[in-house]
Amino acid sequence: MSSLSALLIPFVLGGLIGWVYFSGLWETVKRLPDARNAHWLMILSFAARTLLALGGFFILADGQWERMTAALLGFYIVRAILVRSLGRPPQSSPTGA
Repeated sequence: MSSLSALLIPFVLGGLIGWVYFSGLWETVKRLPDARNAHWLMILSFAARTLLALGGFFILADGQWERMTAALLGFYIVRAILVRSLGRPPQSSPTGA
């Protein structure tokens, strides 16, 4: 089994993959209302983000399940952070109610 310090690199790089993936998703969603061909924007964005993520995980895993687990953990932690920080804006209460 790999040492804990050897799993730190896949963890951090998995987080970087997650940041790129979910930031790209956020940018795509923000641009959809103004896009001339929204369906092509969605398809191309999905394909690019998926190829990046799968290729990155394939390289990071290097045939070891421990490295893949560390990378996926970093990916999902960044997802949770971005969902929390980029999620819905706080709802303001109606005035005079």
